[in-house]
Parts: sequence; C-alpha cells; structure tokens
Amino acid sequence: MAVPITPDTVTGHVASVNPKGLRLDGHADWLNYSRFAEDIVPPMRGQHVTVTVDRQGFVRAVEPASGPEEPATGYQGATSVKDRTITRLAVLKAAAEFAASRPQLKSGEVLKIAASWERWVNRAESAEDTGDAF
Repeated sequence: MAVPITPDTVTGHVASVNPKGLRLDGHADWLNYSRFAEDIVPPMRGQHVTVTVDRQGFVRAVEPASGPEEPATGYQGATSVKDRTITRLAVLKAAAEFAASRPQLKSGEVLKIAASWERWVNRAESAEDTGDAF
C-alpha cells in the first residue's frame, strides 16, 4: 500500500527570483517552479513567503508568509526602483501643476516643492497619519 507523501513547506525571505524559480535567503540552491503547478505568481525580492515543494523538490505554490515582516531598508515604502521612479514622477507632475498657476515661481522652486512633497509621501507612518491620535 502506498503511503501518501505530503508536500514540504519552506518559509523565508526571497533573495532572488527569475521566471524559472526563486532562491531564499540562507539557501544556496534555487527552487524551480514545477511545470505542473498552476497559477504561481512569482514573489518579489525581499518578500517573506511560504513555498510548498513537491517530493522532487519543485515549487508547487508560493504564498505570503504570516508573521512579522522585516523592516524595509533604504527608500521607505518602495519595493523597487520602478516604484520609486513612479512616485518621484507623480510628485514632480503635481508640483509642476501646482506651479503652473503661479507664474512668479521659477523651475528650481518647482524642484524644491517636489522634493519636499516626496519627503512627505515617504515619511515614516505615525499615529497622526493613521488616525489613531485621538
């Protein structure tokens, strides 16, 4: 009689990812996606995940892991260079639109306004920001 083999799970932070698989922090080997797995959404680098692997060691599922996340380092709130660029362009556009109705402002001042607004967007969350102050 065959004994059912349950899949194993591995939890960790994604160190690297590509279209064929992922590598977790502290692991030297890559975990390749199974060709039989359906609907695997590749995680982002740095994301805390639980990976389900089959008995051959191929990834069958990737899910966000429950538990505490490590704090982000560097640019707060952004998960990638692309996100940072999008945020900066949006803030610059808003500052330019703000300045369009104020002809006395110079282009250098628009950049100062944009930089100030970018700092505000990326500030650390506090009780004031979440509405928990009262």
